[in-house]
Amino acid sequence: MILKLNKNQFDYLDNSLSEQRPDLKSKLQIRKEDHFVFIEVDENVADEIRDWAGEELQKKGFDLNYELTSEGKILEELIDVFYVE
Repeated sequence: MILKLNKNQFDYLDNSLSEQRPDLKSKLQIRKEDHFVFIEVDENVADEIRDWAGEELQKKGFDLNYELTSEGKILEELIDVFYVE
């Protein structure tokens, strides 16, 4: 499957996976075009990334009033992008 991410989504994913999950990052086939990045992954990798993003959202996606932080918004977007039906 090929997924389309904007620059902010890709930058966050790229930086975070480099630090926390280099095993997942190595499984991504990346193609950059203009303002978007296209990532080719199989369903298992997409599930793993979505699970990782869900865990990160629980850890650091909300402020003290349970409002989404800017990081939380990006994580929610990534969860949606990597959702596999």
